[in-house]
Amino acid sequence: MKVLSSFELLRIWEEETDHSLIQKTIRLLSEAFEEDAKTIAHLSIGQRDARMLQLREWMFGSRLRHITNCPQCKDTIEWETNTSDLKFQSITPEPAVDTYTLDKDGYTIRFRLPDSYDMAKAIADPAYHTDQKKLIADCILEKRLGSANLETHELPGEIWNALDEEMERKDPQADIQMNILCPSCSHQWSAGFDIVAFLWAEIKNWAHRVMQDVYLLAHSFGWSEKDILNMSARRRQLYIQMLTT
Repeated sequence: MKVLSSFELLRIWEEETDHSLIQKTIRLLSEAFEEDAKTIAHLSIGQRDARMLQLREWMFGSRLRHITNCPQCKDTIEWETNTSDLKFQSITPEPAVDTYTLDKDGYTIRFRLPDSYDMAKAIADPAYHTDQKKLIADCILEKRLGSANLETHELPGEIWNALDEEMERKDPQADIQMNILCPSCSHQWSAGFDIVAFLWAEIKNWAHRVMQDVYLLAHSFGWSEKDILNMSARRRQLYIQMLTT
């Protein structure tokens, strides 16, 4: 892994602006963890998101600020968490596509976990929106009842449920839920936390701030963009404070 410089991060943000969140994330992790894009894309969603959470910590620190609106009274709610509160699985040092086996009621199911390719396909194909089993079915590598091979449609509902639960257990980082309590009306609900969307929103805001800093310093001192971006964030802010005080 390497720590991305301001120049590298700004370049990635600019070049990936028009791409999907999944494509952006594969590019970002590929450069930060020095792995080829195909390897990153084949990471399970939990392994991918564990890396995104770690990258967020390295880039912006461990404190995360959240904001939402209560679905009942519509009041704005703000709270903070720590990255350590959201880490539910460790990062595997050598990325690999692992396979697992579910044995239940005489059925044997060999499967892998969903990856970014699966998610991209599920987002693009409306058939996945109406058939919740389709994504799981794509990850089944072998299915048997005793010694007899089965077709996907022959699997009973309890096996589908067990397989879904086993995938969640094997990849806990893939679906992070936050329990939220509204301080105004005491309404409670659960909401998913998506580190991919969260971090890219932060990167976008960071990029706009940095570009403003570059403009101000370049205009005031005549320095090049590269020289300004190669400065530490603290040094840039010290120069800006000198200009504004």
